[in-house]
Amino acid sequence: MKITNEAKPQIEQVLNDKNAQGLMMEVHESCCGKSPVFALVVFDENDNPELVNGIKVLIPEQYRDLAEKITIDLIDGELFVTGVEEHECCGHHDHDEGHCCHHNE
Repeated sequence: MKITNEAKPQIEQVLNDKNAQGLMMEVHESCCGKSPVFALVVFDENDNPELVNGIKVLIPEQYRDLAEKITIDLIDGELFVTGVEEHECCGHHDHDEGHCCHHNE
């Protein structure tokens, strides 16, 4: 995982504003693939976060391979996660319904 120098101050500000110590990576899976999401967290004594460009990030063992491909960057003033797996999702459906356009053809 990489956090760019441009993204770092913005993340630090959000962590400070929310009294959080770092980020925790989670992965949401759907028919469109895996999507990493990050929660603001306060760590407990059992957590072992990694230091990524000065930001503490807790990455579950099962997602380490995916995390290696991810970059958190600042683009046009907004934080973006890049390097996520490509998928074949059309985007014209509601995941809560369990349908994906290429599965219903």
